[in-house]
Amino acid sequence: MEIGDVRNIESEDEYDAVITDPPYYDNIIYSEVSDFFYVWLKIILSERYEGFNQNATPRKESIVANPAENKGAEEFESELHESFTTIQNALKTDGVLAFTYHHSDSESWGELLESLCDSGFEVTATYPLTADISKFIEGEAVSFDILVVARPVRETEVASWKSLRRDIYRTARRTRKQLEENRDLSRGDIGVMEMGACFHEYSKHHGKVRRGDNIMSAKEVVQEIYGIIQEASDIGVEDVFIDLLDTSNVSYDDVNKLCRGTNAAPEDLKETHLYNQDGGFELGTWDNEKRQAYIQERVNGESGDHLSNLDKLQFLRYRYEKGQAVQNYVEKWDVDDDLRELAGRLADVTGDDTYTRVLGDRDITSY
Repeated sequence: MEIGDVRNIESEDEYDAVITDPPYYDNIIYSEVSDFFYVWLKIILSERYEGFNQNATPRKESIVANPAENKGAEEFESELHESFTTIQNALKTDGVLAFTYHHSDSESWGELLESLCDSGFEVTATYPLTADISKFIEGEAVSFDILVVARPVRETEVASWKSLRRDIYRTARRTRKQLEENRDLSRGDIGVMEMGACFHEYSKHHGKVRRGDNIMSAKEVVQEIYGIIQEASDIGVEDVFIDLLDTSNVSYDDVNKLCRGTNAAPEDLKETHLYNQDGGFELGTWDNEKRQAYIQERVNGESGDHLSNLDKLQFLRYRYEKGQAVQNYVEKWDVDDDLRELAGRLADVTGDDTYTRVLGDRDITSY
């Protein structure tokens, strides 16, 4: 076992595991906090032990973003990358790296993920741990560390941002739902845990996530993940309906359960015939007679009733099945990213890519 700065490890392909606790970016400058104890220990121990020959604890060696030492995000990422690369070389091919991290800012997570993945690691699991530093930080309360488990990876998989975004969105939603049901946590804590869960989805594709003609960096993905997490906290009718589609043996109890803590109410889904209880519970899928009659009335009405994106997609799906033209409606409705995003989520949860094909997306995983 070795204890100390990981950058000093000279071993190669030797360790089964490396467990470390990297600095928290600019959250806490431990060397400065340690000075409070150091000055008193120096008086008592300087004549008995080495290491007390300075007036303060070391600064320059710390991997932090500390303006007092002219160290910012670039230095933090570079030094963290050096550390992870050293660890990667020291680990066996089936070895594991485990470390804790604690921060609520997207920039610090971006630096961390970029350094970790560039060093040849894939995040394989994340776990929340009760933290001991909440009194030191400002802003939205974050009282949990994230334990990140990573393993060396030789090859990552190509992915489009469109398809990866759906995976990340689903992961964030699932994580939030589980946490809200089982624990009384602050919004900051939940957000950090969602972030950790989403890292696993991204790291499988690091360096190969395409958005249009460009490859996205880990920092860009982290910024997007932050946005997705914020969206996931604003859950509406369409989100609840997709969760119902993804629920086995769905019942009215599931409607009540999934609507809790969201901007949707069971009455909202009932009024739009997204579920019916006449003769037994049934979901208002595109082929449900009552749901389709509701949509048709709105499409044909002269009152200009607003059609939701879900209304539009189920209407197009129905016409496609009947062999009726859809292109004129697609052009009329001026398809945007939100509609395409919902089509992708419906295709994912139902396994029916017709939702995307009716919008002209022949290949739902294309770039």
